[in-house]
Amino acid sequence: MMTMQGTVTSVTGPLAPDTLGITHSHEHILWDYFDLINSYDVIFDDETVAATELDWFKNAGGGTLVDCTTTGLTPRPAALRRISEQTGVNIVLGCGWYRERVWGAEVGEKTSARLAEVLVHHLTTGFDDTDVVAGFIGEIGTERHHISPAEERVFRAAGLASLQTGAAIVTHTTHFGELALEQIDLLEEVGVAPDRIVISHMGDREDVDHLLRIADRGVYLSIDNVGYESDGYPDDSVRLRSLAALIEHGHADRVVLGTDIAQRSALRSYGGRGYDWLIRDFIPKMRAAGLSEEHIVAATVTNIARALTRP
Repeated sequence: MMTMQGTVTSVTGPLAPDTLGITHSHEHILWDYFDLINSYDVIFDDETVAATELDWFKNAGGGTLVDCTTTGLTPRPAALRRISEQTGVNIVLGCGWYRERVWGAEVGEKTSARLAEVLVHHLTTGFDDTDVVAGFIGEIGTERHHISPAEERVFRAAGLASLQTGAAIVTHTTHFGELALEQIDLLEEVGVAPDRIVISHMGDREDVDHLLRIADRGVYLSIDNVGYESDGYPDDSVRLRSLAALIEHGHADRVVLGTDIAQRSALRSYGGRGYDWLIRDFIPKMRAAGLSEEHIVAATVTNIARALTRP
């Protein structure tokens, strides 16, 4: 029986952690990042189709989606509330700034302390002119090779806001965990505990040594590209092997799973895998690989609920 003190903040209000059910750790439900990638595949704002996609997820046994759509990806808090109310699927929405290439002027004009005030407002009062409250910070990202000064400012702001609110921080890593250790160093320098940090886009490297070095820091690792097998991504057998390695090395309580759908072509309505892919396809593969039901529940239900719970 899962017992956690605190609540999880969804777009419709606070939830008890033990009511989330199967929860995807990293998704996008509505998005638009045309300024980052000039393709119509990265524009999706149809609430009716989104509701259908979430119905499929719910009918497969899903309970909650963690939406990591932040500034640069065009978050729509009010629309997400409508979709959640219509479908009965819980949606937990993040706040923050995605990647430097698609930030607005705000990041360049404010200090980390002032940016933290923006995040705290989203986490306690609501987005813009709505009362839809964020449930965590992120996804916030770095690019490759080094953390830029602007990225450092955003990460410090996230750390300050997390310390004030207890909210978890979900990060974006480019190229399957690159700069993850540096992200952790920076957040810990601000004072953030490892159990408030979720590192995204893990588990896609054939060599698991880098993955295990990150896991040894005590953070959550989000294997969230499940089902994505194009553009240089490996197939799910690599993610399954990464998951098994993390469990074998004692990190079963720090693994979370998702599909990170953020392309129109990835939705079932347009021939893609859909949000229910993880339940329909990957969980059976976990069982076939010999993973226990305890480990499956931890990776899909318990761990992410613990990460999202705020005092």
